[in-house]
Amino acid sequence: MALYLIRHTSPKIPEGVCYGRLDLDVSDAFPVEAQQVKRRIKKTYSKVIVSPLRRCLKLAEYLNIPFEVDSRIQEMDFGEWEGIPWSEINPKEIDAWANDIVGYRVPGGERFQDVIERVDEFLSELPGEDNLLITHSGVIKACWALRGVLSVEMAAKKSMDFGDYLCLP
Repeated sequence: MALYLIRHTSPKIPEGVCYGRLDLDVSDAFPVEAQQVKRRIKKTYSKVIVSPLRRCLKLAEYLNIPFEVDSRIQEMDFGEWEGIPWSEINPKEIDAWANDIVGYRVPGGERFQDVIERVDEFLSELPGEDNLLITHSGVIKACWALRGVLSVEMAAKKSMDFGDYLCLP
């Protein structure tokens, strides 16, 4: 089974603001970014599953493919940090998170380990064919770790662009 992954397009939020579960709209660049995604994807998948957050749903609707929604592929919950500029978050908390990105629980939110566990449960229920997820950076990082592409620590620190499309064996 191949697992195809798309990270949503750019969200409408100022640079330097922490977000995960915030239900953000897409940026003004959406038409261009979504068209670039559309040109790269396959024509058919066994199943398309989408995060319930608006930035993923709008891309799925634009791609005009039948899809299901599953909350287990939402982005990491950054709790009290959601919507706060990184510069205004307590530097000691950010350092604690950076030093244990997998196990640190963001105040009022999740650990990356929590994301891995819910994504693992989700992946275990997928049919054995080619599936497409339209999701978020944190979920894609969890997939890299769960599929053995990268270690959990390396996956947690890897970055990707908005609208990235990739395939994991």
